[in-house]
Amino acid sequence: MILVDWARDEGIVHDDDDAAEVLSRKRADAAGLVAWSEGGAESILESAAGTRLRRAGRHVVRQVRIEGTNKIIDMVVDGIIGFETDGRAHHERRFDEDRVKDADIAREGRIPFRASAQMVRDGWRSTAEAIEALVHTAGGTRPVEGACNSSLPQVLGPRGRRRWRLAVPRWRTGRELPAG
Repeated sequence: MILVDWARDEGIVHDDDDAAEVLSRKRADAAGLVAWSEGGAESILESAAGTRLRRAGRHVVRQVRIEGTNKIIDMVVDGIIGFETDGRAHHERRFDEDRVKDADIAREGRIPFRASAQMVRDGWRSTAEAIEALVHTAGGTRPVEGACNSSLPQVLGPRGRRRWRLAVPRWRTGRELPAG
């Protein structure tokens, strides 16, 4: 799934049909990974965090512009959390700029939250619990426009050497259900 996000970002695949066709050459259920992918992830951290959040039933919108600025939020979760994923190499030099961005996110009425690579990779449970607590503290989810909420494929039980497999996708027009 992370590779599909990367291939989208690099322009190697252009749309869902293109990505599914490439993946299904290897295994029929691999085409289901396309449904887990969405455009806009600019890093492995963003891809992994966004997918985990969507899998948990959260509404995720990637690359959201902060009004009145040229800044972009990595993702907005449930319409309320301005979620930034920070790899040390890129963000260590930008510490002060990132705090200003957090203030911009707050002025827009969202709650800023940053997760390091270690928090996404090794401490996801605590990270997800923190997001849940922030959403609850803010009074719950807000209406979300443009969220990816309905495209996750069904995970099936083991077959052969694999402990899991994806249901072969049944493509239908329009990926998303109305939010709400």
